[in-house]
Amino acid sequence: MASFTSCAELNSFMADKSYISGYSFSSADVEVFSKFTLPDKTSCPHAYRWYIHVAALTGVKCLALLNAASSAAPPVPAAKPAAKEAAPAPKKAAPAPAPAPAPAAADDDDD
Repeated sequence: MASFTSCAELNSFMADKSYISGYSFSSADVEVFSKFTLPDKTSCPHAYRWYIHVAALTGVKCLALLNAASSAAPPVPAAKPAAKEAAPAPKKAAPAPAPAPAPAAADDDDD
């Protein structure tokens, strides 16, 4: 497994890869993930992409991710819905006519 001493090294390595070793998520990803904090999105975009992906796969709720998301855009207060005039209730349809009675069975008596 590759050993990374800086975010820049990890970023260079991840430039054309999705995972540390091979073509699927493995223990190598978990091991490298545990050695790093959230990389800077602008200076290490490949490492950042990989880090977010591994965090999602492992279910890690990273405090740095939560802080980055909350500081990225201030919360927008919910707007009050505009008051609407009450629409008239739809008219009820007339009840369907009763089905016609079934024809009487033919008399098959041989009297």
